[in-house]
Amino acid sequence: MSFFDVLASEVVKAGKGPHASAVFRSASEEIQSLEQHDYSRPLRRSLGRSEVREIISEARRSVWPRLNDESVTLVSPSEFTRRWSGLGVQFQLAKLSGADGVALLGFYVREMGHSRLPLICVNTAHHPAAIGAAFSHEMGHHLVGQLFDSRKQHAQLLTYTAYGEHLNDPEELAADVLVSLGVFPEAIARKIFLKPKNGKQSKSATAELPDSVSTTVLQYFEGRFGLSFGAHLPSAKKLQYLAAVVHFSKLRRALLTEYHI
Repeated sequence: MSFFDVLASEVVKAGKGPHASAVFRSASEEIQSLEQHDYSRPLRRSLGRSEVREIISEARRSVWPRLNDESVTLVSPSEFTRRWSGLGVQFQLAKLSGADGVALLGFYVREMGHSRLPLICVNTAHHPAAIGAAFSHEMGHHLVGQLFDSRKQHAQLLTYTAYGEHLNDPEELAADVLVSLGVFPEAIARKIFLKPKNGKQSKSATAELPDSVSTTVLQYFEGRFGLSFGAHLPSAKKLQYLAAVVHFSKLRRALLTEYHI
């Protein structure tokens, strides 16, 4: 078992009650599936190198001028909405802390209400790092939809059990690319994910992240974003955030090894 699989299994064992155990096992299986998945193939299938660069260019122009040069800065939800208020998007903040509500991180609707403006809704019942990722992902939907003239009208939900589905959906994967670049700017990503060999950078042929890399990733999230998987974090959120860490880490490594981005 990989480092992330072991951590997920430990969280499952700590879960109490038959319903909780079933939910935890499902989330643990999701993490194991993501960890074993080869991200290079779905990335190449969904987004070409030129398309990724075009998405980055648009994101830098309109939202994140230092994307892939510096990691994103976490601010309060109200500050996120203030900074992005001029981008033609409505924002709705909701604290959904129930057993079902906490699974939702956020969603994006392309047209909403009489104004017919896009709507970004973010669940503020989460850790600031998860809230920041949700804001970035949903803003990614807005940018990608404008860039590629998307006709999708249904709500696009970000939940902790859907990352595997994102690998087969170019729009979801494009939004995730922006989150990955915001979390791991290029200099940091190269240091974490690419191991030097004989003085040169080489890419790993294995799908799973080496245990040493996984450990470094968790240390990075704790030091940079204050996200720790210690006892203070509820078990359900541990699994939810761990799935996100695995997904965005593996996607970031794939961007490096496949497209040198």
